[in-house]
Amino acid sequence: MRLASKSLLVAAALLAGCAHEPAPRPATPVPPAAFSVAGSAAPADWLAAFQDPALLELVARARVGSPDLALVRARQREADAVLVAAGGSLQPTLSAQAGIDASRISLETGRIPFAAAVPRRTDVAGLGVKASWELDFWGRKASTVTAAENDAKASAASVAQADLALSAEVARVWFAVRGAREQVACLEAEFAARLREMEIVQRSVAGGILPTDPLSTAKLAAAQAKVDEGLGRRRLSAAENALRALIGAAPGEALPLVRPSAAVPMPAFGAGLPSEVLQRRPDVRSAALRFDAAVAREGAALADFYPSVTLNGQAGWQADPAARIGRGSSAFWGLAPTVDLPLFDGSRREANLEVTRARLAGAAAEWQKVVLNAFREVEDALADLRELELQERLTEQVHVAVQDRLKNAEARQRAGVAPEAEVIVARRDEALARRTLSLVVWERRQAAVRLAAATGG
Repeated sequence: MRLASKSLLVAAALLAGCAHEPAPRPATPVPPAAFSVAGSAAPADWLAAFQDPALLELVARARVGSPDLALVRARQREADAVLVAAGGSLQPTLSAQAGIDASRISLETGRIPFAAAVPRRTDVAGLGVKASWELDFWGRKASTVTAAENDAKASAASVAQADLALSAEVARVWFAVRGAREQVACLEAEFAARLREMEIVQRSVAGGILPTDPLSTAKLAAAQAKVDEGLGRRRLSAAENALRALIGAAPGEALPLVRPSAAVPMPAFGAGLPSEVLQRRPDVRSAALRFDAAVAREGAALADFYPSVTLNGQAGWQADPAARIGRGSSAFWGLAPTVDLPLFDGSRREANLEVTRARLAGAAAEWQKVVLNAFREVEDALADLRELELQERLTEQVHVAVQDRLKNAEARQRAGVAPEAEVIVARRDEALARRTLSLVVWERRQAAVRLAAATGG
């Protein structure tokens, strides 16, 4: 009867554990068949494709001085240490023990006869080892280790994602700086042309050739050109300060100077296949690994409903006096296996299981969100590149035409058949066309950077 009662108790515990089934898994995100534009994705050394040595130098410096990258690296170290600690929980614990217990009995308590041959003082020395090992029958600790492994891998992927994001942001801001520098040079040329145009109109008004209305218009245009130049300088300053913050430079520190004629080639980056994007992007890998870790933690929470079995033991020597330590007669050992059968805990395990399932649902949603965002970023970059490629061709044709017009005006002026005003207007238009082309050129390079980052670099 007693054996039957024990069997029923164990069976009840096992049934209590089996009553909690794993939560249903969400559907895996399905990638589209193809992107809107075909082409191979950016290679691993995509930064070198821009052929800009200053860019490579800035990225290398940012990787050393970026606090954001240092933060995710510290989190990776933490995840690696947690994995080591979780793996250690699968192994037995062993500790060495040594001590001495000295005591002296009082004869005034009335418990021991005065004449009894009992030593009043004892000095018991002990030396031994103690071991404990919880048997992982239900996989609770193994699930914890699996979760820690996935967390460590996800942290490594997060470091790769932070490095990719940092490299892309440095490249984008550096191209913005180079573009802003060209913009300022063009705006300076436009202001100089407007100012010279105003001076010519002012002389004509003073000589009575023109009325005063054209002069006020010329002054307004010159003032607006000066305001535009100031706005361009402010944009340049903001871009340079943003770049200094990315690379960890001090405020006001000089940035690399590049000749205005040093062009940056346009790399032929594509998007590859949607399935390749899911494999290449570190943030997608990290989100998938976080989801796997949440699944493993749910398994550990389910295992908490089953009994735990622990083997406890100790062995060593005890002797009084301590000089007898090591004799066969002083040896002792003990073995105490225990079974912890959960019966009532105020719904703690139920609440813990609900917490893990809520986090599992959140990890699944985060995974799907990252995947959808990856596809959106790729398509956005492809759309930008399509439009910017067309704009660059058109603005380049306009710039060539305006350059030819300026050359003709200068030749006509040298021949004495064209006034200076015609050359000034041509120079102003050439600076405007050059500024428009520069804006599109550097915007297109930034879009290429966004595509490289969107496809996982």
